[in-house]
Amino acid sequence: MKFNKIINLLNSELKLKQQENWDNSGLQIGNLNADIKNVMILLDLDKEIIDTAIKNKIDLIITHHPFFFNEIKSIDFGTYDGEVIKYLIENNINLYSMHTSLDMAEYGVNYALAEKLSIKSYDILHNINDDKEYGYGGIADINEINILEYTNSVKFALGCNSVKLFCTDTSKKISRVAFCGGSGSEFIEDAINNKADIYITGDIKYHQAQEAMKYGLSIIDAGHYYTEYHIIYSIEKALVNVADLKIITLNKNTVDEIVI
Repeated sequence: MKFNKIINLLNSELKLKQQENWDNSGLQIGNLNADIKNVMILLDLDKEIIDTAIKNKIDLIITHHPFFFNEIKSIDFGTYDGEVIKYLIENNINLYSMHTSLDMAEYGVNYALAEKLSIKSYDILHNINDDKEYGYGGIADINEINILEYTNSVKFALGCNSVKLFCTDTSKKISRVAFCGGSGSEFIEDAINNKADIYITGDIKYHQAQEAMKYGLSIIDAGHYYTEYHIIYSIEKALVNVADLKIITLNKNTVDEIVI
């Protein structure tokens, strides 16, 4: 199947949105007219994954996070990134990333996160257009539950080794939940304004949590990876029925987290 037809299919199935101006979603390395037989899907790219791709004769790697964020002024094969680029080109491996376009997609990151959290219906937490058609995160009402009980259910649902709960009262009952896959600290104010009892996201800093709790908002920091990786299976589902296309989906956290 042609590379560009695969991307068109993903656009159709996931309802991708236009990426943010600062983002670099889309083609990273390769040729959109290339013939593709073997696809690898994962969240992030590293050298170890390239080795696996070569062994499996992968033609196309699809990631959520872009390999290139900033302008490239030189490619030094002696550097980590340079070596990865060299291996990809030498082995005719195309690389494509869907970042903010997938974060905001109708069936994207936060849709997948809502499914894992057993949230059937939600409104967008942070809209980026006046028509409120798309944006980041979600806000929803749930059956009232103790905050510790709910936190444990989130930890189990997302497959986390551990989570951080920022909360001033462990007897608190919650019934309104905000959520955002990845690094969602910039939407804490949205969660407060939408009267959420608790906000599920990743990469929360000390003072951000402190500010949230001033307004009665508790936070579950479940980690960047654990709030996002579920989307790789949505990408897989969109492609799995394509004839003559072999799919390998890797659930690999490239940032090792050791809980001691």
